[in-house]
This record gives sequence, structure tokens and C-alpha cells, in this order.
Amino acid sequence: MTDQPESSHSQPKWKRFRLPGFLLGVGFVLIGFLAWFSLSGTPSAPTSIKGEKAPQPQAQPGKNAPAAASKVPSESTAVLKSQLEQVFSGIRDANQKKDLSQLLSHYSPNFPQLPQRAQDISKTWRIYDYPKMEFEIKEVRLLADKTALVRVTWNVEVQNISTQKNKNVSKTYLIRFVRESGQWRIKALDKAE
Repeated sequence: MTDQPESSHSQPKWKRFRLPGFLLGVGFVLIGFLAWFSLSGTPSAPTSIKGEKAPQPQAQPGKNAPAAASKVPSESTAVLKSQLEQVFSGIRDANQKKDLSQLLSHYSPNFPQLPQRAQDISKTWRIYDYPKMEFEIKEVRLLADKTALVRVTWNVEVQNISTQKNKNVSKTYLIRFVRESGQWRIKALDKAE
């Protein structure tokens, strides 16, 4: 009769913080992987879920494609581009501050292999700092299912923390964004050719 169930308040503190700690760890991993992927010499493109690949841009109007099929009103494209510039600015800030939770907030929970990406980003952050990160959005397309396709080029100066040597890296990515909870988040990412 003296064996009464313990209340949830008598659990050790470490058991109560297991989930937030796990999420924080996943966040650090993702940031490290993003930093590594965007700044390393020749990373391979991340693998994606079967059948999930960012679509290639369609032909430009006047190049064997009807103008109405590939054209989005310029006003909505300008608004979308502005919104995505804010996302890329947030990604830049998160990488420069090495803030994994901030960086992960720009990814969809459905991003392929998100925990592995976070882990790789964290590892990269232990090796490199990013004194300068600039991006240029080359192309923006709004797609039908609350998604957008963006071609962006990152020009990044990386500094090896131990050697203090700097290196400039430029990479272009084709990124599929999805609108979730009123925010644009990265759903798929492929290195552009």
C-alpha cells in the first residue's frame, strides 16, 4: 500500500527537459549541415525523399513556351521575392550567429533528413566562421500548391577558426519553399548546375 505512483512533478529535471533538449540538438545539427553544405568546397547535393526533387525551371517565354503558362504577375513576383529575401537574410544571420534554432525555423519539418542536416551544420560551425555572406536571388517562381521555386547564389567568405585562413565560396542552389503557418520554409534544396 505504500507504493504510490510518483507524480510528474517528482521526476528528475533531466527527464522533463528531454524533448526540448533533443529539439535543440537537432537544431544545432541542421545549422551545421547548412553551413557545411553552403560553404564547403564540393559538397554533394542532399538526398531527398523518393520522388521529391525541386523541379527544374521551365523554358523562358519566347523560347518554345507559351508566355501565359510560365508568367506570374510581376506584382506578386515582387512581393514573393521580397518575402524570400527576408528568409535568406534570416538564414544569413543565423549562420553568422551560429544560432541553430533560428536557422531551423527556416526549414519545413518535412525537409528530407533534417536531423542529419542539423548535425552536419553544427560540425561545420565548429570549424568555420562566416564574416561575409551575400545572396542573390536569380529566379523566383510561384507554383500552384503554396510552393515557390527559387534559384539563389550565395557568395560566402569562410574563415577557418584554427588557421584563420579565409576562403571565398560561391554556390547556386535551386530551392523549393513551402508556405507553412504563414511563413516560407525550405522544403527541398538541390545544388544548381
